[in-house]
Amino acid sequence: MNITNQTSIEYRSLKALRLHLAVFLLAGKIGRRADDVWKDLPWKKFQRQVFRLQRAIFKAQKNGQKAKVKRLQRLLLQSRAAQALAVKQVTQLNTGRKSPGVDGKTALSTRERLVLCQRLNKHWHHWKHQQLRRVNIPKPNGKTRGLGIPTIADRAWQALLKLAAEPAYEATAGERSYGFRPGRCTADAQRLISQNLNSQANGKNKLILETDISKCFDEIDHQVMLKKVVLPTEALRGLKIAIKAGVRGEYPSSIKGTPQGGVISPLLANIALDGFENLGNDQKVRTEYTHKSGKKSGQKYYRWSEGIRGIRYADDAVFICKPESDIQRLRKDIDKFLESSGLKINETKTKVSKATDGFDFLGWRFRVNSRGVFKSTPSSENYADIKAKVKATWRNGTTTKARLKRIESQVRGWRQYHKHCDMSKHALWSLRIWLWRKPSSRKTQDGSKGS
Repeated sequence: MNITNQTSIEYRSLKALRLHLAVFLLAGKIGRRADDVWKDLPWKKFQRQVFRLQRAIFKAQKNGQKAKVKRLQRLLLQSRAAQALAVKQVTQLNTGRKSPGVDGKTALSTRERLVLCQRLNKHWHHWKHQQLRRVNIPKPNGKTRGLGIPTIADRAWQALLKLAAEPAYEATAGERSYGFRPGRCTADAQRLISQNLNSQANGKNKLILETDISKCFDEIDHQVMLKKVVLPTEALRGLKIAIKAGVRGEYPSSIKGTPQGGVISPLLANIALDGFENLGNDQKVRTEYTHKSGKKSGQKYYRWSEGIRGIRYADDAVFICKPESDIQRLRKDIDKFLESSGLKINETKTKVSKATDGFDFLGWRFRVNSRGVFKSTPSSENYADIKAKVKATWRNGTTTKARLKRIESQVRGWRQYHKHCDMSKHALWSLRIWLWRKPSSRKTQDGSKGS
């Protein structure tokens, strides 16, 4: 068999792919040609195969066929296509792909990626998860958030488990949850808030309950979370070991929480909080309407509707309440739900406000004016962040061309995020004046002069 001529082979089946990779690995000749081997893998075919399995898992979970779900998940976890896609996701596509774990590796060579695919195929059902590396990142309030970074190999294994667990969760997930879910984004949450607070929905009379869960990722009870995860027994056993892997140099084992920084952590948090946004759905209110035309014009009629609508993005949520709703009862339901998962509400950040007073959510400021007109604008904190980011880029850049190119990318991304907002009072022209001032006349955020 001429190995040199096999780099551009068209794989017609996973059996041929398995044989081809085995030949290269056993022969030890994955060197300069490894890039061609990795590049020529049928990635689109892999995606189709994994999607078909995920769709079957989704349908089986919808129909309550638990045994079939586990059987299909095992097929997906054993699939070479899913394993290759998991490795590609964490080594080439993810934003934090260069973050090192405890082994210090920031990237894998093409040969190492292929070896990792083989390792996942042999050991996915009894994976030995390593400890995490602690990285602290600053929070807007001046404090720091601790991330637990797994190794690249552990992240690939987590990505593989996520491919199998996510469709089972999506089959029963709440429709008003938008964080870290496929096909959903912050703009969907913004649209739903607009629909519930516009003039047709009589938004000016509604109340808003803003909630904040205290240390959500750090305090989730492991037993409660694992009971809600749908995975085969061997994969669930490995997941339990993974979430209990401690941080090197701090503690040997984790008792509660899911470490921020793992690939599967957002999915686990969503699973643990599933149903939180549906609290208060049992509260129905009777609304009075008047016929505006026809034979019954001027006559009144009544309809029962939801008194409370919750909207959740990961661990952040707001509840839009009609005036007749019982908010105190909703608070008790929230406390009871969180207590069952080992969590509690952050009292300092949880508050009730009028829609006419406005509230912040996901970087936006939502407000209904006295005439009932709904407006969405960038929040003051978000507006200050983009200005500070542009100023920092201008100060710390190299050449003028490089700085302008980076600033252009930042401003374009910020404008794209707020494209459905009223931006009339949030232009960045003040930065234009600041940029063209002399360095000695510029003022920093604390009011002092500087470059």
